[in-house]
Amino acid sequence: MYYQANPYFRQSFPTRQNQRKVTLYGEGSVMAQPDQATIVLGVITENRNLQQAQQTNATETTNVINAILNSGVPRENIQTSEFRIDIDYDFQDGKQVFRGYRVTNLLTITVEDIEKVGEIVDIAVNNGANTVRNINMTVSNQDRYYQRALANAIKNAQEKSLLVADTLGVSINEIPDQLKEISSTTPEQPRPFVLGVSTEKASTTPIEPGQFKITALVEAIFHY
Repeated sequence: MYYQANPYFRQSFPTRQNQRKVTLYGEGSVMAQPDQATIVLGVITENRNLQQAQQTNATETTNVINAILNSGVPRENIQTSEFRIDIDYDFQDGKQVFRGYRVTNLLTITVEDIEKVGEIVDIAVNNGANTVRNINMTVSNQDRYYQRALANAIKNAQEKSLLVADTLGVSINEIPDQLKEISSTTPEQPRPFVLGVSTEKASTTPIEPGQFKITALVEAIFHY
């Protein structure tokens, strides 16, 4: 049995809602002044006799630690980050010639007062430290700044939605249908400037901490 469709009959379907959407990305950032720092410094000792190299290094490292403690840095803010012993060679006529041993002892020091970074470097150097590997500036409460950056990112996405609406000549709902945090970017590290190591007590090694740039990114879908 066959059925022939009635050409005059039209089935009614519910009207499909407007599904026009646009996906936009918002970015926001804030600048933050570092308020603490970690310093990696230490003592490197060379000697043809391994025991003497170790003993000298231990003595000088202890002097550095005691001097930093006396400056007011808590012991829990001083941590051994690297200890190693290497053999040094010279090359003569294409051959390795034993030169001696090199003992390296590095300390990571957390300085909670950003203004004392240069002073701590000087104290360490004046008491035996002969290498400064890194000075890392940080912000103690990064979440507070990131929340502000996230709010700016959402506003940026909304501003873009209004620009799209104005360009296309349509109306758009400023409240996004969907909002997704893409990522929280690692703060852009300011590069501290160590302008010189002071050997005179009258001056302090100048350290310029710079500023952090903390950024947030979002993906927003708007209905128009």
